Amino acid sequence: MLCVQEHHIVPIANMDSWDDGTDCCKWEGVVCDNKKGNVIGLDLSCTGLSGSLLSNSSLFSLQNLRWLNLAGNYFRNSEIASEFGKLRSLTYLNLSDTGLTGLVPPEISLLSELVSLDLGLNFLLVRNHDFNMLVHNLTKLENMILDGMNLSLVEPYYFLNLTVSLKHLSLSHCYLQGNFPTQVFHLPYLQNIFLGSNPNLIGYLPETNWSSPLRLLDVSETSFSKGLPDSIGNLKHLKTLDLSHCVFMGSIPSALGNLTKITFLDISGNMFQGNFMDFFSSNNFSGVFPPSAFNLTILTFMDFSSNFLQGTLPNNISGLSYLRQLYLSANLLSGRVPVWLFSLPSLEDLDLHSNKLNGPIDPIQEPNLVLLNLTSLDLSFNNLSGNIKSCMLVKLRNLSWLDLSHNSLLSLTSCINGANSSLPMIIEFHFSSCNMQRFPSFLNASKYLQFLDLSNNQIHGSITKWEAEGWENLATLNLSMNFLTSVEQIPGKDLLVLDLRSNSLRGPLPTPPQNLSYFLISNNELVGEIPSKICNLSYLYVLDLSKNKLGGTIPDCFGTFSDQLLVVLRTLNLNGNQLEGAVPQSLKNCYTLEVLDLGNNNINDTFPYWLGTLTCLEVLVLRSNRFHGDIQNFNGTFSFSSLQVIDVSRNEFTGHLPLELFENFKAMRDIQENKTGGPEYIGGDYYQDSVTVTMKGSDFNLERILTIFTIIDFSSNKFKGPIPKAIGELNSLIVLNFSHNSLTGNIPPSLGKLAALESLDLSSNKLQGRIPMQLTNLTFLGALNLSHNNLEGPIPLANHFDTFSNDSFAGNSGLCGFPLSKTCGNDQEPKSPPSTVGDESEIALIWKIAAMGYGSGVVLGLSVGYIVFTTGRPRWLVKMMKRNPEKRMRRRIHRNGRRKN
Repeated sequence: MLCVQEHHIVPIANMDSWDDGTDCCKWEGVVCDNKKGNVIGLDLSCTGLSGSLLSNSSLFSLQNLRWLNLAGNYFRNSEIASEFGKLRSLTYLNLSDTGLTGLVPPEISLLSELVSLDLGLNFLLVRNHDFNMLVHNLTKLENMILDGMNLSLVEPYYFLNLTVSLKHLSLSHCYLQGNFPTQVFHLPYLQNIFLGSNPNLIGYLPETNWSSPLRLLDVSETSFSKGLPDSIGNLKHLKTLDLSHCVFMGSIPSALGNLTKITFLDISGNMFQGNFMDFFSSNNFSGVFPPSAFNLTILTFMDFSSNFLQGTLPNNISGLSYLRQLYLSANLLSGRVPVWLFSLPSLEDLDLHSNKLNGPIDPIQEPNLVLLNLTSLDLSFNNLSGNIKSCMLVKLRNLSWLDLSHNSLLSLTSCINGANSSLPMIIEFHFSSCNMQRFPSFLNASKYLQFLDLSNNQIHGSITKWEAEGWENLATLNLSMNFLTSVEQIPGKDLLVLDLRSNSLRGPLPTPPQNLSYFLISNNELVGEIPSKICNLSYLYVLDLSKNKLGGTIPDCFGTFSDQLLVVLRTLNLNGNQLEGAVPQSLKNCYTLEVLDLGNNNINDTFPYWLGTLTCLEVLVLRSNRFHGDIQNFNGTFSFSSLQVIDVSRNEFTGHLPLELFENFKAMRDIQENKTGGPEYIGGDYYQDSVTVTMKGSDFNLERILTIFTIIDFSSNKFKGPIPKAIGELNSLIVLNFSHNSLTGNIPPSLGKLAALESLDLSSNKLQGRIPMQLTNLTFLGALNLSHNNLEGPIPLANHFDTFSNDSFAGNSGLCGFPLSKTCGNDQEPKSPPSTVGDESEIALIWKIAAMGYGSGVVLGLSVGYIVFTTGRPRWLVKMMKRNPEKRMRRRIHRNGRRKN
């Protein structure tokens, strides 16, 4: 890269001013000593340099170099050469974002003249001893920037050795852990400190004698805790305070109002509590807020969301004329939405969702209100009521995002006399789960509108052709869970997502727009046949026509779509109709099909083994039809290797259980659970597939299917013969149901290897012999039904088997022992096998807890999830799970943008 000549440097190819025949002191990025002509400064940042930074580079011959900036280049995973220690005159060194890797060499600590050191945004690791040497020797350091490096080996105790001259300390995303010394906040010249995104870093803010020139304080996304001390009010120069997503608790001190220079304030995601009014008044004044008490006049960003703040918003304030973002969501705020919120001249984003606000939204109805800058308004998940007139919304002239969802008493009606009601800049309009009764046709002139959600309202009647005109950029329309009876024309010619589920639509299937990707119209009263013109949809991804009264046969054209559809079709759900005939073999051309649900129809066919060519197929539901014949003729060339859910129950299949089919279920073996994030479900961001599961004779509808969920249901057919031992190899299987057949032989002991099994139903067969002791090793088993067979001998008592009721074993005259009333003879007393899964008493305790409703299995977990989301309790969990990730991302973008300014 560099070679030594008279001035110790030669040109770089992509630097136009670097001419080998000219004085290098005149080259771009080069600074020389005016007296001796030595190179004392190099600024080669973001110049496209690449390659290796080798130890023999002539760079290290520049002994007079004081200033070196190589940031923003790419040195191909080079290590920091120990030769940097030779540049003893350096006062400024910036190697940030250069692709460096490996250990930071101890020789860096030899650069005792350094005033500024930036090694951030690299893949570097610092050893504890080397870091201690660094902070000991660099006594003149004012700026230390190590963001994104790995400091997991560094004991925070060593930060006590930082030089008192330090002004800027940046350690975000550094894997720091342990207790951060509070004394660092007392450094006399410290102006900026970034400790954010170190979740294992513990600490607290100084409670006394805290007075410093701090301008920026960021401990966001750490484990800093305790309360916010009154001493925070002593930081008179503070402009940015970010305490978001920590473990702070207690009340917000009124001293926070002393930070008159602050522009960015974020305390979201903590456990602050108390009355919101307390923040505005130094004497805990309740009632009308005195305007003079509020001093944060230049604040531009304020986020108090996701805490436990309660009380009402102040009725009146002054100031806040520069406030652009205000987030108070996910608290316990009550009362009315005050007028002053809509009179802030600079406000762009206002978020009050998930509180207890009530009453009508009077500010929007104010006759003199003109909001010039508000672009995002979220009042969802409150108790707001009343009626909003559409002509009042025109005052929100720059609004691009409006969310008033989940206010069950709130309605929206059109103004009469043709008054202008459009929102000219609106992009997303959310009004779900409210009390709207008419389709808002006034929005059809909003030319930027892309997303319209009116689900779960009281919209009756039909959508006329006139109401469907316009909507030129509408991409997503959700009218599900209303009372629509017909759709004369679907709004939006370029619609991508149409959701009309759970209405009262009658008549034939409406004609969808050409570019539709999601066509969801389940749970209606549609009749007639599925028209072949549906195959003209070139980009169809999900088609859900389930739970209607559609008849006829499945169109052959489903497998003869255009080339585009062969690539994108993922879900075909025709469950719960009156379809007849056979399954068209043309479906094997839908190569990306993942979910095929034909259950609950009148389809008359043999097992469609040719579907095994679909390598992406994960869910196959054929239940409750008239399928018949022997599956034993299964051809091994059709693999079904990705299948996780197969339900062929309630048909007329005969013969033996298909051994070859079970052996090909590779996806039911060793499924890896996602341990890094939350649960994952089969389906996309908008639509997630569902399935009905039969356990103990009852059907349970799972609204979402976990990606780790697996089920085999061959119940209620005419299968005969033994249960294949190969079933025991499917160690990720969760539900197995072979009930109501004519199976014979013994229960295979290999079923004891189904370590993930939670539900086993072999009832109403002709099984014989003893219950294998190996079944007691199924430690997640929560539902067991072996009733109505010819089983005999003692019921095993090991592990959790004593938690199953009498119903699990009834109808087996030869069985004895608990929980049955029939006792066993001495020679039949059950013996426990050596346990292979842990201490027996511990497992018994686990299952007694599970029996009381505290089990942790997948199916049990799904049941808990259903209870939470149908009862709305506990409220904090519902709020946490229902928060829109798009809103959090939008807020994060605003946060980062404001802090940079």
